Amino acid sequence: MNIQVRIMALVVSLLFIIYVLSLVRSRKLRETDSIVWILASIAILVLGVWVKPLVYVTELIGAKFPVSTLFFSGLIFLTFISLWMTTRISELSDQVRELAQKITLMSEEKEEG
Repeated sequence: MNIQVRIMALVVSLLFIIYVLSLVRSRKLRETDSIVWILASIAILVLGVWVKPLVYVTELIGAKFPVSTLFFSGLIFLTFISLWMTTRISELSDQVRELAQKITLMSEEKEEG
């Protein structure tokens, strides 16, 4: 992997870590959710500096370039994040529905009593 790609990976991962931390500080992102993003950024940072594991995985899966392995790994990661977020949204939708039903029942009881 050439030096330009390594520098770009380092810069992007560092900027992303800073951005995630700023979202946590401004309470736009919960700490529990930020851990996944920080770990992903650290993984990119490590692979940007220490290329041997990336080259090994590239050879293992039969890819031609380590950069393509890195992008493929990112795609897989984002797919799992999308699935995780979808399940969280489904859970929250169920909670909102249940709360709306409870509020309706409580308001009906209040009107009767």
